[in-house]
Amino acid sequence: FHETYYRPNRTILSVVGDIRPADFRQRLLARLGGWQAGGPEVQGPPAPAGLDRRTVKTIQRDVVQANVFLGHLGITRDNPDFYAVQVMNYILGGGGLTSRLVAKVREEKGWAYDVGSVFLADKYAGSFSLSLQTRNENADEAIAAVLSEIRRIRDQPVSAAELSDAKAYLTGSFPLRMDTNGKIARLLVSIEYFGLGLDYPERYPELINRVTLADVQRVARKYLHPEAYALVAVADLRKARIQ
Repeated sequence: FHETYYRPNRTILSVVGDIRPADFRQRLLARLGGWQAGGPEVQGPPAPAGLDRRTVKTIQRDVVQANVFLGHLGITRDNPDFYAVQVMNYILGGGGLTSRLVAKVREEKGWAYDVGSVFLADKYAGSFSLSLQTRNENADEAIAAVLSEIRRIRDQPVSAAELSDAKAYLTGSFPLRMDTNGKIARLLVSIEYFGLGLDYPERYPELINRVTLADVQRVARKYLHPEAYALVAVADLRKARIQ
């Protein structure tokens, strides 16, 4: 397996620091110059099938808090809706204390300290997931509340203020992904892996800022599935009564 797949033509190397490219290249070739290219053409895995209904897995534990996760397939990184999805999810549950999920489940109901959602987009597949921790007795109501928020962002346009705040955070926080050498190196690998282009950091604000109110509702309807998802709950099921 190693001989087949671990080849220099499959490798991305990123180096950031006080170095001279020519000197580094010489050192690199001295150590890896004999590493031969080869291996079969890379074939991506087949696209995973999505869920067509709600599936539930509950696990009994004598715990004070229920730990709840729900989710379904998301999007790949090269999906043209990637940036609209990032903005939409920031408003729904990715924006920390400013998100709708926190406003509903934590601030209004007082059911959870932490609740949030994320779209993880990768090369061949992606996922949407939502997690929360709450007292066993509140678990079923909390699940109903987050599903209600998912339906709301699908059915009703977000406000102009929510859109503006999401764009401001996503563009304003992007430089923090480049504030250390290590972060720059990781970002460069990601840019190369996903084929984003070396001008990606300069283009990123425009990609976010072009997202419209209509885009947010469109991708919410397309990529959120409040009737077809997997739910896992670890809880004291005698108290949680998860339906």
